[in-house]
Amino acid sequence: MTANFKSLKFGFVNLTLDFLEVEDLNTAKKFATEAKDYLKKEMKVEIVESAPSIDSRDKSNAAWKMFKTENVDAVVIFNGTFSTGEVTAEIVRNLDAPYLIWGLEEFAIKKHNFTGSMVGVLPQGTIFANFDKKFSFAYGNVNRPGVKEKVRVFVNAVRAISYLKEATIGVIGMRPDGFEISDFDELAIKKIFGTTITKVSMYSFTNTIKSITDKEISQDMKTQQDIFEIPKENLKESEGLSKVYLAVKKVAQERKLQAYAPDCWPELRDIDKTAICPANGRMTAEGVMASCECDVNGALSMMMEYAMIQSTPWLADLVNYLDDKDALLFWHCGNASFDLSDKKPLINRPFGGLAQTATLRPGVASVCRLNSIRGKYTLHVGIGEVIDNKEYIKGSNLTIKMDGGSMGFVESLLYNGIPHHNGIVYGDILAEVKEFGNLMDIPVIVF
Repeated sequence: MTANFKSLKFGFVNLTLDFLEVEDLNTAKKFATEAKDYLKKEMKVEIVESAPSIDSRDKSNAAWKMFKTENVDAVVIFNGTFSTGEVTAEIVRNLDAPYLIWGLEEFAIKKHNFTGSMVGVLPQGTIFANFDKKFSFAYGNVNRPGVKEKVRVFVNAVRAISYLKEATIGVIGMRPDGFEISDFDELAIKKIFGTTITKVSMYSFTNTIKSITDKEISQDMKTQQDIFEIPKENLKESEGLSKVYLAVKKVAQERKLQAYAPDCWPELRDIDKTAICPANGRMTAEGVMASCECDVNGALSMMMEYAMIQSTPWLADLVNYLDDKDALLFWHCGNASFDLSDKKPLINRPFGGLAQTATLRPGVASVCRLNSIRGKYTLHVGIGEVIDNKEYIKGSNLTIKMDGGSMGFVESLLYNGIPHHNGIVYGDILAEVKEFGNLMDIPVIVF
């Protein structure tokens, strides 16, 4: 799939004390350089710093002012040695961003020297608590076991935070009657995530569908036949799938959308007989997340997953508990991306108009939802194994055996107010979800 992310930009400060031995200060700078090299070369993060080391309040002020000017996505407070609290406080009180506090082992202990990185780290927790700000923590030089993984998780969580902060979600039409779970608090979303919501009327969207030319349809039908299995009797009607795909792509490009939440039924599917489901899967595979039934929080969930692991998610209904397998059937009308299946999805008729039927490939998967109850968000997450490729219902099918028991997962959804729509992505992103929740101060419910 296409990964549509900007390069992350991290502010970096190496905190030191100037009266320590030159050899120890040079070692601290060496460890800081290795940390920056890992961020730059392996994590592809741009580093912004005002000086090789920060050992005074004046230098600290220069650092945060540069970070604010550069609009950094996060700040790494690297504790090369001991430092005094005001150096950290000047940055933290003046700059709102995700923070990584990075402490080092007492590397000069063989010389019986004190360098004091961890003695500098611990008061930083007090400083952050007093300023009501969140942070993550890594311990040890970058080559110490587990450190790279800790930093990688932080980078992935920051990518999701930054992506949502600058994203726009288009709401096409209005939610189906009775789907209160798709309602959303636009100002709460703007306040918490920074995400912009823009409205696209169904009248405007259907006019865009009508404006698609025969030439455009003919060209796209070739693509459709490459990615879908289309029986001869459905070829002509499948032109409608091309029209709606080309229309939603045009709207996404014109409105500069990172995601959209369409009124997919009853208007498009049942009245116009032109399902948007296959288009949703195609757009998601291209890096524009497509929710269903105007579920904006579902779109936010997909965007978070996409940014964390940079692969294709999809939004699904939990429709059945399979007692004989202790597994869950997730399904939707045909919106799962074609690149999630081992073979071409079949274009058939799950409901009113043509859509696609496919089973999704096996593998480890994460099931997540960013959910709002009266404007307060929680994150619900579970990990499982996709266990078979059996087609149970026409549409998109995924059978998953949840770690810890599948019925327990259902009960966790119910008791925590999580609806039937969940974002599913291949891979284990539990660590990233926890980090995201920590940095965003959003409670995480782990099943």
